[in-house]
Amino acid sequence: MARGKLVLYVGIALLVCLGIGYVWGASSRGTIQAALDDVRQQLDVAEARGHILDARVSLYNINFGDASRHFEDAKAPLRRVKERFQSGRRSDEANRIDAALRTVEEAQRLSGKMDPTANAKAGEALDAIKVTRWVP
Repeated sequence: MARGKLVLYVGIALLVCLGIGYVWGASSRGTIQAALDDVRQQLDVAEARGHILDARVSLYNINFGDASRHFEDAKAPLRRVKERFQSGRRSDEANRIDAALRTVEEAQRLSGKMDPTANAKAGEALDAIKVTRWVP
């Protein structure tokens, strides 16, 4: 009988420890998820900036085809950033990214026409991205 009570108490203690461990682990999960989202946002903004800067270098080298490709590559991370801002109900930042996206599309269109003013549009897109803050 004493042995059965001991096994029962050990089983209850293990279940309590398991429950406490689960609650303790789940409590920090929200913080980690928020940090991960912030890092993803920063990475996408940095990736878009890099592609736009590469496009500007290509425009300086009068390589309009390469510039157009870099502008196209910059659109995907900008769309992801915009979606995250929209899902986070941060419409001001989403509107800025949308403006940057439209400016990148305009720069791509101008580079397709071999128009050197595409460089100015790329600069405008960089300025729009620079104003955007990804910190929640």
